[in-house]
Amino acid sequence: MHTVLLPPDPAATERLGEWIGSRLRAGDVLGLVGDLGAGKTTLVRGLARGLRLEDPDAVASPTYLLVVEHPGPVPLVHADAYLPQKLEGFLADGGLDYLHDRAAVVAIEWGDRMRNMLPDNTLWLTIGVDGGGGRRVGIDTARPSDFPWLQEMPKMGSGV
Repeated sequence: MHTVLLPPDPAATERLGEWIGSRLRAGDVLGLVGDLGAGKTTLVRGLARGLRLEDPDAVASPTYLLVVEHPGPVPLVHADAYLPQKLEGFLADGGLDYLHDRAAVVAIEWGDRMRNMLPDNTLWLTIGVDGGGGRRVGIDTARPSDFPWLQEMPKMGSGV
């Protein structure tokens, strides 16, 4: 597990997302975990910048839409598993195939709610608010060899 401490500035969370996004490849799946307001969507907006999407500023919480695809050289499928009934209906209609899109990067907010449905090599990003209002981001995967760039992660406390 890698831990990055960020100052109480949303731009720092977005910069971490951009750093990670610039290293992702088509087929990568990210599960984002954290309370409401922890910074999951802000981090995904940074992922969009790192992936060089056409309009990274268009990234917003997909809670009520459930899934939004953002075009780019490698598209970003941004999903939200917060609302259980909508999620169940989406999955019943074949939505899991959409979330396993090998031509896109898939980022799922509240991914822990569907942990058993995601691939073993999911990259897990756990975001929490620390006592000073900054963010503590834990980054982990069961298969670190799928993300060799994790060894380059900024050290704990260094920010991004």
